[in-house]
Amino acid sequence: MIAILRQRLPCVGLVLCAAFGIVVGRWVPTPGWTFALAAALVALVALRKKIALPIAVALAFAAAQSWQYRESAAARLAAQLTLEPQTCVAEIVVLDAPTISSSSPLERCRFPARLLALEIGDREWQPDCRVLVRWNGPSPDYGARYRVRAAIANCPPVRNPGAFDYSAWLANEGIRSQLDMLRASDARELGWNGNPLAAFALASRAWIERTLALGIAGTPEATLIRAMTIGDMTGAPDALKTAFRETGTFHLFSVSGLHVGIVAVILWTVLGALGCSQRAAVLVIIPSLFFYSLVTGLSPASLRAAIMLSVIAASLLVDRSPTPLNSVGAAALLILAWNTNELFNSGFQLSFGAVILILLLVGPLHHRLGKFTSPDPFLPARLVPFTLRLYYRAADAALLLVVVSLAAWLATVPLTIFYFHLVSLTSIPANLLAVPLASAVLALASVALVAGAASPWLADVFNQTNFLLTKVLLFVVSAFASLPGSAIYVGPPQPLDVVARLTVLDAGKGGATALQCDGQAWLVDTGSTFFATTDTVPFLRASGVNRLDALVLTHGDTDHLGGFDAVAEAMQPRRVLDSGLKDRSPTRSRILAHLTLPLVRAQAGAMFPLGANARVEVLYPPANATASRADDKAIVLRVVVGKFSALLMSDAGMATEQWLLANAAAKLPCDVIAMGRHVSGFSGDPDFLRVAHPRALVATAAPFPDTEQVRPEWAQAVRTLGIDLYRQDETGAVIVTVRAGSFTVTPFLGGPPHTYATDPQP
Repeated sequence: MIAILRQRLPCVGLVLCAAFGIVVGRWVPTPGWTFALAAALVALVALRKKIALPIAVALAFAAAQSWQYRESAAARLAAQLTLEPQTCVAEIVVLDAPTISSSSPLERCRFPARLLALEIGDREWQPDCRVLVRWNGPSPDYGARYRVRAAIANCPPVRNPGAFDYSAWLANEGIRSQLDMLRASDARELGWNGNPLAAFALASRAWIERTLALGIAGTPEATLIRAMTIGDMTGAPDALKTAFRETGTFHLFSVSGLHVGIVAVILWTVLGALGCSQRAAVLVIIPSLFFYSLVTGLSPASLRAAIMLSVIAASLLVDRSPTPLNSVGAAALLILAWNTNELFNSGFQLSFGAVILILLLVGPLHHRLGKFTSPDPFLPARLVPFTLRLYYRAADAALLLVVVSLAAWLATVPLTIFYFHLVSLTSIPANLLAVPLASAVLALASVALVAGAASPWLADVFNQTNFLLTKVLLFVVSAFASLPGSAIYVGPPQPLDVVARLTVLDAGKGGATALQCDGQAWLVDTGSTFFATTDTVPFLRASGVNRLDALVLTHGDTDHLGGFDAVAEAMQPRRVLDSGLKDRSPTRSRILAHLTLPLVRAQAGAMFPLGANARVEVLYPPANATASRADDKAIVLRVVVGKFSALLMSDAGMATEQWLLANAAAKLPCDVIAMGRHVSGFSGDPDFLRVAHPRALVATAAPFPDTEQVRPEWAQAVRTLGIDLYRQDETGAVIVTVRAGSFTVTPFLGGPPHTYATDPQP
């Protein structure tokens, strides 16, 4: 490793300066022209004193980052819009093949578009920037130019901790705003403004999809082959993605640097077999790699790998032996020069981190351990039996794969913990088996495509063979994923003085509240099916929860328990708490009818310890509750942690509140109330709040229907009682952190946290 670092690595030094400048440009609110002017002045100094060159590079990249991120056309457009949608007329050009939506009922597909012109009221201007279009109509073609009537707004921020920050990801892609088109009749096609090469690549992509699906369409194996070949993960089950993610093999599930490398090896081998010279092979491989990246949608991972391999291959054209680490630095410098936002892409950091550590560690480790996989160096080769030579070759290949996997794992562990809160303990053995299988799958897919150009029947034959090979790959990954302790989710370090944390997730008109105390994790409701997948489960994993101690189903509302299957599969609760009262909810009936987890009745009077000085009490419903509405049978919980207490009201309304006043008034005084909205729209009666008199009240809120909105007169009444109101339409999730003698309420969407002293509770 020391010898590697002693080489002349000018590109490595330059990329480090560039990275520093980009960070400065992102976080220091200085105009880009200031950085650019400073870079020009320092560059003049660098003509005489080369020591100033790194500073000039850093300043130049700081200017580029400022222009590309903080001062871009998309940022200027976002500054003139808000999160509130405005009706507009826009002229757009479709920039990519639309992605069909399988989850959101509000759209049929989405795609990035170039916003050429915009009209809002009497104002007209030409933003000329990228926007996200959510399209409710037949999927448009790439390059089509439309005039549409739609609603425009800035992309909404993430509202819950642990959830994927889609708006931040879009901002890195140069998109800050979105257009929502509700009716297909609101669009009028004007013409075509696409790139012919990109159109040809998309047509090639569509042909590849059809060819690889011949004979095996609709199977998980076909989905995996398509994802591995062209990066299209549409229709892939979440469980399948999770299995690959938790075994550290997710890089096989979509097009990554490994796939581009395999394509390069295949091309090199085929061209060599055809008698092509090294120079001719390089001239064919470099454009082929970029075209493959274009076919796969110009995914950052494939583009990074294409640039990296092209830089290394280009050195062969000038008859120079490449310095791999310097070539990697040159590739990173080219990528950042094209798009400085790539530095903040987790894929960029993971890819280059893995490659750099592989270059630094694999050689020394392989050399040190190679004595165990090679014959005695003093023994003449002719005296080594043929079978033993085969054994040593196989052992050396296996050793090389092990040390490469180990180096990549060591490089990516810190980043996977930071970004995905995950440590995969089976990554190395899983990759040892999965990588060769994936290479064979990609090679067979290539053969199937070549055969498909001549005969669909031949493509079908190779697809069937690939189907069996892919089934083996799926079995291997699933087997490692099912091992106990295959992956561990790791939460952020917690201050030693924190004794409990209550997180009221912003689930719109639904509900999901997490309680962590004394090593236990409870979840009260899951949110809807979609919400559980996008927010509830990611939050629990980001919090370091690997298994729930209890899952409470408060009542039969799909927006509260629709995500049960997703949560149960991911978190394997030790027990499920349910009131046992009948209602007309088909979702709840299905859950209880097929439940294989331990079921515990949660009715008034039940109590569950959380630790030495903490407990959960069930205040409602009683066993004889006869209400007809599900909201009037919702479980009400009282959480007690030392002197702190909270009421979790779910969607209880006035009938429940009156029952509690009559039968459990002594249990009502508390510090915090988390309250949903009754189906009637009336929750939080002033008489009830006077008795409970919390310091803080967290109220769910949704834009529709009207009954889910926070009424202004009710909000004013709450504040008149001296209660701090946290409306989740304004705060997003609300985190309550409990310490000895105090608790802090923190709105996720900003606003200062508020700390309260804890009063003794009866």
